[in-house]
Amino acid sequence: MGECFQTLNLTNAYLFAAALQDEEICRNVLEIALDRKNTAVRSHAEHTLFLDSDFKSVRFDVYALDAEEVSYDVEMQNDFGRDLPRRCRYYQAELDVSSLKPGENYKELKPSYIIFICAFDPFGKGRYQYVFEEYCKEAGLALGDGTQKIFFNTNGTDSENITPQLLHLFEYLKQSTEEVVNMHNDEEIQLIHRRVDI
Repeated sequence: MGECFQTLNLTNAYLFAAALQDEEICRNVLEIALDRKNTAVRSHAEHTLFLDSDFKSVRFDVYALDAEEVSYDVEMQNDFGRDLPRRCRYYQAELDVSSLKPGENYKELKPSYIIFICAFDPFGKGRYQYVFEEYCKEAGLALGDGTQKIFFNTNGTDSENITPQLLHLFEYLKQSTEEVVNMHNDEEIQLIHRRVDI
């Protein structure tokens, strides 16, 4: 039998997706993860996109758009068994296909982020975050296509370029309790906890 609902933490993919249906929680998580302020965010947990006549579909844990129509796919990942880099590639294609109407100029493609929050180290380097962008190997030149793939490791050891607030969020995701919230004087984490109401 599965875990009792009251003992679940936000690392549970179902609970994470349900919590991030709340647009305030989604906005706070994105602001903490990306270390920047977002304007209004519209989020949709378990958002499904349908493509072509075969109705191939992908189910995102959380799909969100901000006021500038930047798109975000946020995934909670607890097991190592899936091919995350190729999933990123596929999810990026899904986001792009759905965001550009036939005949529109490619300049209309808005930036997009694929974000995996992992309860393990997806690349084995001990980092809390791995940020990927397209670039030219020979010249070190950024392609500038407006995409980022970000993998977070909630159990990292190298805190370079990581904000204390992101570390607090990781602690809270792993142990979504009042005790963890009270350990840190962090208004955003407190707000998330109040709205999650586990």
